[in-house]
Amino acid sequence: MLIDLHRHLEGTLRVATTVELAQRYGHPLATAADPESLLVAHGPLGGLVPYLDKVDAAPSAFRTAEDWHRAGREAVLDAAADGLGYLELRFSPWFIRQETGLAPEAVIDAVADGVAAASRETEMPVALIGILLRDLGPGQGDAQVSTLLSRRDTFCAVDLAGNEAGVPAAEFAPAFRRARDAGLHVTVHAGEAAGPESVRAAIEHLGAERIGHGVRSVEDPALLELLAARGITCEVALTSNLHTSVAASYATHPIKRLLAAGVPVALATDDPRTSGITLSGEYAAARAEAGLSAHDIQRIAAYAAKAAFTRGSQPSGLPLGGAVS
Repeated sequence: MLIDLHRHLEGTLRVATTVELAQRYGHPLATAADPESLLVAHGPLGGLVPYLDKVDAAPSAFRTAEDWHRAGREAVLDAAADGLGYLELRFSPWFIRQETGLAPEAVIDAVADGVAAASRETEMPVALIGILLRDLGPGQGDAQVSTLLSRRDTFCAVDLAGNEAGVPAAEFAPAFRRARDAGLHVTVHAGEAAGPESVRAAIEHLGAERIGHGVRSVEDPALLELLAARGITCEVALTSNLHTSVAASYATHPIKRLLAAGVPVALATDDPRTSGITLSGEYAAARAEAGLSAHDIQRIAAYAAKAAFTRGSQPSGLPLGGAVS
C-alpha cells in the first residue's frame, strides 16, 4: 500500500482549479500567458526559494473558505486516485491567512471538512499536520501554535517549514514545547536547503521524530548514526530534491546512502502539483532512475508504515487520534 507522509496542501492545488478560481476572482494568474509555467517546475530551479515561489503562486487564488474546502477534498481525491492507502497532509493556516486574508481558524475548519468528506468517499484515512511558518519569525511562533491548538483534535502533528536558511530552529523551541506538551507529534523541515546542522538542531531543540527531507544528513557520518540509532525517519522526495537542486540527478541522489547507513526513509511527494508527480511515479523513479533494489523499496514501504504518526506500524487499521475520517 502506498503511504505518503510528506505532502503539502499548498503544493497539491490543481492547476485547473487554480486557473478557474483566478478567472473568477480576477487574480493575476488569470491573465498570465502561461500560468502552468508559474505553478509547475519543469527542471532544476537552482534552489529552494525559487521552488517555493511556484508553490506559493497558487494559494492566493483560493479566496474563500469554500475554496479551501474544495482544495482539501481535491487533494485527497487525487491521492486516492493514485492508489494511496494512507496520507498525512500538511498545511500552514497562517500562510494561507497571509495570502488570502481568511482567519486561520476558518481555513483549518474548511480544509478539515473537505478532507473528511473525501476521506469518507474514498475510504482512505487521512491525518493532518499543522505547519509553523519559519519565515514569519519566532515572535509569531507562539501565536501559530495557539491557532493549531485551538483545533487540537484536527491535527496529529506540527511541522516547521519555509526557508531553512532563515531563522534558526532553536528560536522556535518554546512553541514546539507547547505543541509536544499538547500531545502533538513533531516533524521538521531540515537538511534540504540547509546542511546537517539543521537536522541536528531540529532533533535537539524541537524534538523532531521525523525529518522533512533530511538528505544532507549524509554530509555528517555522526548524524547518520544518530538518525539510525533513534529511528528518526527522513521523508525523502526525489523529484522535489532535483527541482530544488539539492540533488543533481536521481542516480546521484543521497537516498541510497541514507539507506546504507541504516536511516529509516519514507518516500514522499512534497508538492505533487509543483513537481508534476505522483507517489506511484516516485516509486517508479526510485527503481528505474535512482537504482533502488526491490529490497530497498520494501524497506522504504515498511519504514513509511512504521513512521505514520496516527497509525503506527499497522497502516491498514482504523485511524487513531488526530486522523480525519
